[in-house]
Amino acid sequence: MKTMVIGLFVLLGILRPAAADMTEAVLVPFVAEYDVRYGSMVVGTSRTELSRSSPPGRWIIQSSSTASGFARIIASGTLVQRSAFELVPDGLRPLSYSFDDGTKRTGRDVRLEFDWRANKVRGTAEDEPVEIEASAGLQDAASMQALVLARLRSGAEPGTISMIEKDRIKQYRYALLRRERLKTAIGEFETVVYRSARDGSDRETISWFAPELGYAVVRAEQRIEGRKRGFQTLIRRFQPGGQVP
Repeated sequence: MKTMVIGLFVLLGILRPAAADMTEAVLVPFVAEYDVRYGSMVVGTSRTELSRSSPPGRWIIQSSSTASGFARIIASGTLVQRSAFELVPDGLRPLSYSFDDGTKRTGRDVRLEFDWRANKVRGTAEDEPVEIEASAGLQDAASMQALVLARLRSGAEPGTISMIEKDRIKQYRYALLRRERLKTAIGEFETVVYRSARDGSDRETISWFAPELGYAVVRAEQRIEGRKRGFQTLIRRFQPGGQVP
């Protein structure tokens, strides 16, 4: 189930290369809610919220996923991941990251702190200590979503993004597939469709980003070896603005 959540979170003309001056204007607060399907079955809901924090230039992105029906046998609680990050002139820099599987057990939880003065990431992942080098541009699973939005809003390609997963750094590559007009539960939108995949993996995510909604994801599908065999997220509500409690 954790793999599902990371996959879903990591779902949100010709564009310029992936380089842009990151200012407050490249992000807009919002709340988006989704139905989660596996095949034709609704197996849960998910919610993503992007909000400003303090001091100016700092933001929070939080995503949650709640299983329903038979899926509650696998994951009975609400899974939550949250990243606090800041915008810097050459990009987006995570400050802290957490993943909670919704149970009292900590064997699947993650807590990371980014020390950019020492260029280190420290914390725990699944009850094991983590301390690795933090190279420029490194993201966590949640801040990567915000970075993709920021790059798209500034007219840049998402490109290749380094992401920490537990105690390892992995590379995710985004490629523009097409433009498509898509009907959704909240209306019809022009979208840009991207494929994202981790190096060395046969899994990929296809995401539909809607410029009219600040490039929020309105649909995402997980595929294995090019086939639609994984989870799908379909937008059901979008609200500009919002604050994470």
